[in-house]
Amino acid sequence: MSGIGHTTSWTTATGDARIDGILNTLHWGDATLSYSFPGGSWEYDSSYGAGEQFGLYTASTGIQTTAGFGLDTAAGTAANDGFSLEGFTALDVTSTTLPKAHLRLAQTSLDPYGYGTAWSYFPYAGDEGGDVWFSDVAFDFSSPRAGNYSHITVLHEMGHALGLEHAHEIGSFGAVPADYNAMEFTIMTYRSYLGSTGTAYENETWGYAQSFMMLDIAALQHLYGADYETNSGDTRYSWTPDSGQTLVNGEVAINPGNNRIFATIWDGGGTDTFDLTAYDTDLVIDLAPGAASVFSSEQLARLGDGERPSGNIYNALLHEGDTRSLIENALGGSGDDIISGNQANNDLSGKRGRDTLSGLDGDDRLNGGAGRDKLIGGTGEDMLSGKIGRDRLLGNAGADDLAGGAGNDILRGGYGKDVLSGKDGDDTLIGGKGEDALYGHEGADTFRFIKVSDSRPFVKSDHIRDFISGTDLIDLSKLTSGSFTLEIDGRFSGDGPGVITRVDGDDILVRADTDGDRKADFGIVLDAVSAIDVGDLLL
Repeated sequence: MSGIGHTTSWTTATGDARIDGILNTLHWGDATLSYSFPGGSWEYDSSYGAGEQFGLYTASTGIQTTAGFGLDTAAGTAANDGFSLEGFTALDVTSTTLPKAHLRLAQTSLDPYGYGTAWSYFPYAGDEGGDVWFSDVAFDFSSPRAGNYSHITVLHEMGHALGLEHAHEIGSFGAVPADYNAMEFTIMTYRSYLGSTGTAYENETWGYAQSFMMLDIAALQHLYGADYETNSGDTRYSWTPDSGQTLVNGEVAINPGNNRIFATIWDGGGTDTFDLTAYDTDLVIDLAPGAASVFSSEQLARLGDGERPSGNIYNALLHEGDTRSLIENALGGSGDDIISGNQANNDLSGKRGRDTLSGLDGDDRLNGGAGRDKLIGGTGEDMLSGKIGRDRLLGNAGADDLAGGAGNDILRGGYGKDVLSGKDGDDTLIGGKGEDALYGHEGADTFRFIKVSDSRPFVKSDHIRDFISGTDLIDLSKLTSGSFTLEIDGRFSGDGPGVITRVDGDDILVRADTDGDRKADFGIVLDAVSAIDVGDLLL
């Protein structure tokens, strides 16, 4: 009586072929979904299906555990709540011993129609609707565990019982496009890797996806809504280099059978962090929706024919553009890491190693840590800190705050009103466009100007706050091309392009006439400087 007494609804397309390709025509229409593990054939009608119930075995403990992991926040521990249907959709999910559950999972020794290792029935109002069967003859389902065939098969078959089609078949709304028809995007396909033309999995024993993947989550959220309560606080996700465990707030959420990581993260909100400080590999962390991160090539699944997925961990897609599910922060390890943010206000830290950090959109905070790092702010008002090492900091658009630290750093502002601080070392500061404030601090620093538009002569000029004559250098060579005359405390001659300096109260003005019309096109202010020398400028 699985489908009897429960409502179903017609499924509509999203307009996104990636998601529509795994949608069936019907899904459950109830706000609460129940599941059970029948104990006898008496729970089924005598005219049921192919007669599977007459060879029924109660689902193994492993099947029941995996089903709870994929469906129910009350099963397992709080750490794995976000990987369950109840954790990422608006459904309330409950287990029951009554025979009228939406989903019933059982094993059978009978397979009259030759379905194979496992099969299921889509949602509909008949007795078979939502039922899942596992062959007790064709395959051993006694020990499903994250990463193996049994585990993914339980999740896959429950996907059908919830209203999902095969990705590799032309279903109700077409097939999933070829560039997304692979296990790293959906467990509803038989394609182990992109480009595979096979009709069966080719993965290594422990190389299967460990959770619903991004298209599965997106499709189920289209059918049942999205949840923003599970893991809605400040959640920390971390992983173990030697065992591949996925931890949520320090507790084990996924414990794979071998050292592989292959799952998708949905987060309900808060300010969240990917913590990879345990790793010494060269990490690639990407926080964009639908992006993949690589922690360790050793921990990448072997998919067959020498293929591996593009990442260890995948980010879920946004549901209807809601950014609450984004991961905001990332902590690198001791390798040479590449860390990219997203449209949220990100806090990215490279820690040790020669790292590259990109904030992208949002008001970001980038901290290179020890090592020779490259920090790129992106749009928004960003704060970039190089710390120890010879770093390169690029502000881009927005009013950015760039701080070098120890080492000979290169700081490049962008289009906003930036603050550049070289700190220790012989640093190079390039303000870029906008009214910038430049601080060299310790060391013999170079203040370099690339274009006339980098600093206007009368309003919105760049200010060098701590210029030291005889130690620091003002580099105007990109503007002057070596053909300029220089007049200390003088006037433009009109005989051609020139650079003049002039005392203005406690400050010194440096101005350039780039076309010889005796009018300043470029200017900077040296704050609290009484005098400069010819050797302080590079023309």
